[in-house]
Amino acid sequence: MTFWQMFWVTIGSVLAFSILLILLIKGSKYSVNDTQAHSADYGGVIKEGHGGMTSFLWILFVAMVVWTIVYFAMHWSEFAVIGAYAQ
Repeated sequence: MTFWQMFWVTIGSVLAFSILLILLIKGSKYSVNDTQAHSADYGGVIKEGHGGMTSFLWILFVAMVVWTIVYFAMHWSEFAVIGAYAQ
């Protein structure tokens, strides 16, 4: 990798981490009492939490979908080999 490629990867990583950190802090408004009020209790043993989709989760899900598409696009030849054996 060249210097500029490493530079932009570093900048992108720092920005992505900062955005996720801001979203985590922003989502801390959901208190413990809210969590307990929106949970289902199963025999006093397990509590399953129910809550809304936070902006952190939406952005994380979108990032995972984009990452998957980019990964498949970059490694398509590896998957094409698997498909060649099926014929």
